[in-house]
Amino acid sequence: MRSDINRWERKYQKSNAVPTLIMDPLLVEYANLLRGSGLGLDLAAGACHTSVQLTKLGYQVIALDCSLTALQIGQRVAAHQAVQLQSLVVDLSNWPIPTSAFEVITCFRYLNREIFPKIQKALKPGGLLIYKTFNQHHLLEFPTFNPNYLLRSGELAQCFSNLEFLACHDGTNVSDPYSFVIAQRPETSSVK
Repeated sequence: MRSDINRWERKYQKSNAVPTLIMDPLLVEYANLLRGSGLGLDLAAGACHTSVQLTKLGYQVIALDCSLTALQIGQRVAAHQAVQLQSLVVDLSNWPIPTSAFEVITCFRYLNREIFPKIQKALKPGGLLIYKTFNQHHLLEFPTFNPNYLLRSGELAQCFSNLEFLACHDGTNVSDPYSFVIAQRPETSSVK
C-alpha cells in the first residue's frame, strides 16, 4: 500500500492546484436527496471537491485520503468556498470506520472491495451512500488500467444489497465508464 500512497503523493505534488470547486454532476443531479445536516464522510477524498460540495449543502464533513498533499489542496478549495472541513491522512485499508456514525458517506473514483461492509455499517439508520467509480468499460479508453480497480457489471448492486437503492447505474451501458449507486441504510433493520 505504501507504493500506492507514494504514487498519489507524486500525482498531487505535480498538479497545478487552483482552488476552484469542480462540481460532480452526480451530486448536482441528486442534491435533493441530501438533507444537509449531520456528519458526512468522504472516502478517498483527493482534493476534496466532493467534501466541499457536501459542506456547502450543510453537512459537517470529514475528508479522508492517503495523500497529505491532496488534502492540503482540498483545504485551499474549502477556504476559497468559505467552508470548513476536517481532513485526515489515513490508509483506508487499515482505518477503523466508526459504526453508525454518518448521515452521508461518499466515495468517488476509489475501489477497495474489502471496506464495502464497513461502509454500510458506518451509515446511521436512514443514512445515505453515494458511491461512484470506474467500471470495466473504462478499459475501452484506457486499456492499460489495472482491472483490479474496476467494478464488474452488477457488482455494486450485489455488494450493497443490504441497502435500499434510490438510484443505480451499474455498468450495463458500454459507453459509460462509471458505475454508481445511491442507497440508503434502512431506518429499522440492521446492516450485516
